[in-house]
Amino acid sequence: MENITDFEALDKHLKECGKPFKDALVDYYRVLGEQLGFTVRIDASIIEYGINLGKVNLIWLEPKILFSCEFGSLEEILKHLWRIVEYNPEKAVLLLSSGSSCKPEEVGKLVEQSKILKELRERFVVLDVSEKKVVYPRD
Repeated sequence: MENITDFEALDKHLKECGKPFKDALVDYYRVLGEQLGFTVRIDASIIEYGINLGKVNLIWLEPKILFSCEFGSLEEILKHLWRIVEYNPEKAVLLLSSGSSCKPEEVGKLVEQSKILKELRERFVVLDVSEKKVVYPRD
């Protein structure tokens, strides 16, 4: 889905939205999902085995695409990765910023080389939203 990586439209939304950066980022993908006709859930809880594993920022339900936005440490992204593995989406889009503690390049390398993520590797997209580039998969 090339519209997920439409950085020009994303940048325009971030400037015009008037919300804090992270909220505007999630809002962009919420609006995009709704425009595409998908059922969208914000701050959705991932519940598996009768256990609430925590919330994710956004899910498009019909194509089962999960969006996770994290600007904290690599340790924080590991929590998101666990939820992603358990939810088993068709696509997992990690929205990261090279200006934060959680470096997109490092996360891309983790996705590419992790034994745990091996089966889901082709489903991941890692975006650096501050540099406006796709970090993973690499061309």
